[in-house]
Amino acid sequence: MAGVILRRLSLGFALAGGAIVLVLIVMSLVSLVGRKLFSAPIPGDIEVLQMAIAVAVTAFLPLCEITDNHIRVDLVAGFLPAPVNRALLATGHLLLAAVAALMGWRTFLLMQNSQDYGSTSTMLGVPLWWPQGLMVPSLALLALCGLYRAAREVRP
Repeated sequence: MAGVILRRLSLGFALAGGAIVLVLIVMSLVSLVGRKLFSAPIPGDIEVLQMAIAVAVTAFLPLCEITDNHIRVDLVAGFLPAPVNRALLATGHLLLAAVAALMGWRTFLLMQNSQDYGSTSTMLGVPLWWPQGLMVPSLALLALCGLYRAAREVRP
């Protein structure tokens, strides 16, 4: 049951990330055409692109983990027994969960710091804690997915 919930949440996050990327593509296209044809680009388009793509990329990560579609180089896996391979995979998933939890925690602290100091983007004045805060749930979900995948590898 937990796997189904995590998979659906991860899919929802990935779809949201995809929607962000599509909006960014349209915005970039409009800005590029405006810049070339009318000398009128969208002000701050690169700034928005940088903030939004960070949110989108973190939104894709949980789906990659829950479906176990990371790039893996199995140089020695063919020579090792299946229980050893499962232990190595479980260790990898646990390490990913730990790193995701650490990144989520540090991103949350960064968000709080940005909010406390009123940090904003240079051109548009967008509060930096907005995109930082939007990355935290994705990183937390990534950590949960890593723990789930590790547990799945331990169980035969």
